[in-house]
Amino acid sequence: MEPSPQLNDLISAKDTAYGATLKKNPTLRLFYVTTGSGLLSTLLNDLVQTYKRRFGELNIFNEIEINSIGARQLQEGYRFATNSIKGRIEIIKPITLPEHASVQQAFLGLVDARELVELATHDTGDNKAKRINRAVFFDNIRDFDANSKINLGILAELKDGGQASFVFKNNGVTVVAREIKRKGDTFELDDFQIVNGCQTTNLLFLAGERADGVQVPFRLIGSNDPNFVASIIVGTNKQNKINDDQFWALTPFLKNLEEFSRSQDEKSRIFIERRENQYREEAVERTRICRPRELVKAVAAMFLFQPHRAARDYHGIVHDFRTQLFQDNHSVTPYHAAALASYWIDFAIRNSRVSSDWGLYKYYVMTAIGCKATSGQQIFKLPARQIERASREIISLVSSEKDLTAEFKRAAQFMGRRVGKGSLKNREKVRDFIRSDSLANEFVTHFSPKQKS
Repeated sequence: MEPSPQLNDLISAKDTAYGATLKKNPTLRLFYVTTGSGLLSTLLNDLVQTYKRRFGELNIFNEIEINSIGARQLQEGYRFATNSIKGRIEIIKPITLPEHASVQQAFLGLVDARELVELATHDTGDNKAKRINRAVFFDNIRDFDANSKINLGILAELKDGGQASFVFKNNGVTVVAREIKRKGDTFELDDFQIVNGCQTTNLLFLAGERADGVQVPFRLIGSNDPNFVASIIVGTNKQNKINDDQFWALTPFLKNLEEFSRSQDEKSRIFIERRENQYREEAVERTRICRPRELVKAVAAMFLFQPHRAARDYHGIVHDFRTQLFQDNHSVTPYHAAALASYWIDFAIRNSRVSSDWGLYKYYVMTAIGCKATSGQQIFKLPARQIERASREIISLVSSEKDLTAEFKRAAQFMGRRVGKGSLKNREKVRDFIRSDSLANEFVTHFSPKQKS
């Protein structure tokens, strides 16, 4: 049987590729892309190995790769594509740093303030002045705080002629790039981030001409290893006073949650403040900004059933549940649902949609909603479909003023009866009472369908 025209075209394409000036046989790379986890079952893995063996027996490929790409890799690829930035910088007398398994090349030296500012700014068009390119600080733990005492002090020193002493007092700037091309002392950077030095760079930009003559300690690292890059960020930032929970900002999960939450429709949109001061210059509704501390409290109350600890024991929750939160294999939807629930509950209290006396019960209301949606089961242990269904149910409930008010009333009535039994008339005594383990356990038992059946 003669080959079809389509097959002849494919054979011709293959012959053309093989007829090129190849010094060796080509590499075959096959990709299976899914929005699921991308993890291969035993059967699928056996099938992959079978086909790799069959392709190898053809003796026409130098290497054979069959890859499964899941949601996490897709998200990382999207970030690389949307945040990929090119730049160029000249380093004064660069020194090559020692070899490292996760580093392609690295250099240490000094850079002129003007060079650093040029690297971190971009044109805004219409002949307007350049502005800081916030995308180059995407992987930073903190955003720039122009009003901090330290930064105001440095600006004052520059104004008073302290340019020459700047280099001796500054911890320096660290830049990580996926690719570095060197031409003399000039370095072309592809897909780079300023991972340490956000405050320094923004200060020098803000200083303008007062930064003329300033030199900055500078470290340039070429690496494609995200885990190693994260360790660099942690290591360089440990020199400054940073809360441990701020390092969650480095996790791929929290980056995914940030992007997912702000991409929702107007009523469901939440701005996860992954980096301190992140939304300082953005026109967003401030009450929709959810900081990691509040997110942890919301998730602990709604899905870990810890309403009594959410209000008073943040550090204890972090210590006890750290390995259960913000895991790479977690879905972002329940976290978004918890953050959104926290927003709408605060909205109801702030705008007198419910009695102001019920404000004390915020985290108990979240627990009641979480118990209802998950049948009293911890959501992170449920199958993926049940997780998504429970998250949608929560979002639908809290977005409805009528339904949310009803849940508030249910929880408040239960709490009111317990408070009444204890004859607690003082608000401080009520607050202490609702933070007890015994009351929380009784509340969870009462509001969990699974446990009541």
